[in-house]
Amino acid sequence: MVIHHHLAAPLAFAILAACRVPGPPAAIDPALSARVPVATVALAGVDLDRLRASPLYAKLPPAALAYFAPFAHTHRVLIASTGVELLTIAHGVVPGATQIAPDIALSGAPNLVAAASAAHSPPGILAPAQSAAARPVWIAVRGGVALPLEGNLANLNNLLRGTEFVTLALNPGDPADLRLVARCPTPEAALRFEQSFRAMVSLAAATNTHQPALAGALQSIRIVREERVVRVSLSTPLDALVKLVF
Repeated sequence: MVIHHHLAAPLAFAILAACRVPGPPAAIDPALSARVPVATVALAGVDLDRLRASPLYAKLPPAALAYFAPFAHTHRVLIASTGVELLTIAHGVVPGATQIAPDIALSGAPNLVAAASAAHSPPGILAPAQSAAARPVWIAVRGGVALPLEGNLANLNNLLRGTEFVTLALNPGDPADLRLVARCPTPEAALRFEQSFRAMVSLAAATNTHQPALAGALQSIRIVREERVVRVSLSTPLDALVKLVF
C-alpha cells in the first residue's frame, strides 16, 4: 500500500490519538464545574449518594439534615461562595431552583445564577478543588480572602491570609478520615501556618478536657510540613467528629 505524502501527517496524528492513554476522569462532575462562577473564592462539594450511604449520615444533627432536605432528588451538589454571596449547583431537581437543564439546578444570588448560566472561563479555585474532590465531602478556599465567619471560626481567616489555597476533604466512614492541605507562597509562610495551626489545636484540646473523646480526637491530629505545603490528617470515631464539627 502506498501512502501519499499529503496523507502521511493526518494519518500519523490519528494513530497517535488512538494510542494515547486517556487521563483520569475529573473528580468534579464536569456538568457542575462548568457552572462555577469566575468570582468564586470558596467551593464546597458533597456527593450526596455517597454521603447518604455512609455511617455519618445517620449521625448528622437535625440542622444539617434540614439543609440537605431540598436536595432529596439530587446526586451531587456544589456550593460556590464569592466571600459575600452563595450559589448552589446541583445535579438533579431542586424545588424552587432555576432548572437550566433537566438535571442541573441553580439557586442563590440572582447575579451568580446569571453568571453560572452564561458561558465563562473556568475559575481558578477549580484546580485545587479537583485534588480534594475524590472524597465525598470537601471544600477548597483561595488564600488571602476573608470569609463571613463568626465566633472562634473567624480565626480561620488569619490562617487563610498566609496561604495560596486550603483544601479540606472528608471520608465519612467510621472511623472518619479528614485531610487538610494548605499550600503557601513560601516555606516561611508554611512554617507560620503550621505554628498557628498547632497552637489552635493545642488550645482547643486544652479547653475540651471535660470531653475526653473530643480532646482525644484533637490530640491525635497529625501535622506535616513539606517546603510550601502543610498537610494535616485526622482519623477519629464518627461520634468525636460530629462533636468536633457540629
